[in-house]
Amino acid sequence: MRNAEYHTHLPPDSLRARRSEDTMSTGKALLIVNPEAKHGETSKLLPVIERLLVDLAHDTVHTERPGHATELAANASGYDLVVACGGDGTVHEVLNGLMSIDEATRPTLGILPTGSGNDTRRTMGVSTDLAQAALQLVTGVRKRFDIGVCNGTYFNNSFAAGLDAKVTAKAVEYKVTTKRSGLWLYLTALLHVLFHDLNSFKMNIAFDSEPRQLHDTLIIAITQGPTYGGGFLITPDAKPDDGLFDVCMIDPFTLPEALFRLPFLIMGKHTRMKPVHMSRHTRISVQCDVPIPAQIDGEVLLQNHYEIEILPAAIECVVPGDSQ
Repeated sequence: MRNAEYHTHLPPDSLRARRSEDTMSTGKALLIVNPEAKHGETSKLLPVIERLLVDLAHDTVHTERPGHATELAANASGYDLVVACGGDGTVHEVLNGLMSIDEATRPTLGILPTGSGNDTRRTMGVSTDLAQAALQLVTGVRKRFDIGVCNGTYFNNSFAAGLDAKVTAKAVEYKVTTKRSGLWLYLTALLHVLFHDLNSFKMNIAFDSEPRQLHDTLIIAITQGPTYGGGFLITPDAKPDDGLFDVCMIDPFTLPEALFRLPFLIMGKHTRMKPVHMSRHTRISVQCDVPIPAQIDGEVLLQNHYEIEILPAAIECVVPGDSQ
């Protein structure tokens, strides 16, 4: 790939993203709450959330274990709207449940961001303020977004393999041991990995219909939204409704080089740096001789083969009315 350029591979017209921007209907909603989100702080907010949503006809259910939100959402076909209340992990589970429902009866997805990272809320333009986010949920409009699918699992924001998957795994640990959240949590985890495990990975990668090529890379990040890891602007120009993944690959470099470039990466000013390669695609295939760490919406994976494909306009979401 040529450095500092975006290479665009447009899908056929029949697959181009379509958009629905109707105002919210008055159908009943299902609120799926992860009370453990953000170190259990979400459980303390439940009375506040119920008062904020007093004008929205809804039922409320609480998750009890990992994967429970997927089960609850998969059985929500009778609802008009399903709201994921928690962090990116909760949204990820709810999305996967909704995608098991036939499109004709699939509810719209809404979010109340009460988690640690909340990158999905950035992509959708939802406020960080809980009261404002609740207002946006009730008064917002509906818009269709792309989603990705990796080895049969859907994702709404990002897939990444390599060093940043190690960072995600370390962040899961630090989330418990340090009680940190957001960008500070992932920055702490990143610094640990940079100082202790700064190794690249040899991956055989095929983009769209191109031949597979061997790449020695620190990171391959495949996104719909501009941020991951609690706010890192890894793909600052990404649009979640253009039918394309934005891809960032970073060549190996030394620890001093990594520390020098880190502030630029956080701010999204890295895209024209020599070791950085930006491109856009609809399909990516990643193979490795040994299992390679990866993350999908912050959930850790360890496999040696990943097939990633974009599904244009596959999910309808509630977004603020002024974000159009």
